[in-house]
Amino acid sequence: MEVYRLLDELEAELEESPRIPLTNKIIIQDEVIFKNIDRLRATLPEDIRQAQWIKKERQRIIDDAELEAKKIIENGKDKVQELANETEIYKLAEKNSQEILKRAKAQAQEITQGAFNYADEVMAQIQAHLENHSLVLKEGRQQIKNALHTKQSEKSQNKE
Repeated sequence: MEVYRLLDELEAELEESPRIPLTNKIIIQDEVIFKNIDRLRATLPEDIRQAQWIKKERQRIIDDAELEAKKIIENGKDKVQELANETEIYKLAEKNSQEILKRAKAQAQEITQGAFNYADEVMAQIQAHLENHSLVLKEGRQQIKNALHTKQSEKSQNKE
């Protein structure tokens, strides 16, 4: 900063100035002091403005960084919540699908059992009808055999 340079120059002037013997006092021309004071006054406002600008800029950067950090944190929280919700939705969907699958398997088993029972009943009825028809057929054949046997016996008796 310019102010420090000017202060260093003023200090150098004071160190180079002659001293009054037997005292701690120095002799310096007032013109040198006033010239350095004027230069300090001229420089000081500019340095203060720069320092204030730097301070404001620093604060603006800090504020922007804090705002960005808050946004990142909020986005992170939203993402975590979204993932948590998706996980819950997935768990519910998985549970519902397991229940639906379980019910479907139970219904399929009931339907299969019912179909087997129905098929068994139908086959039993068909078997009963076939057994009846088989008896009728046996009886019919027996009657035919008997009738044929009777006819042959009659023919044989008539030939005799």
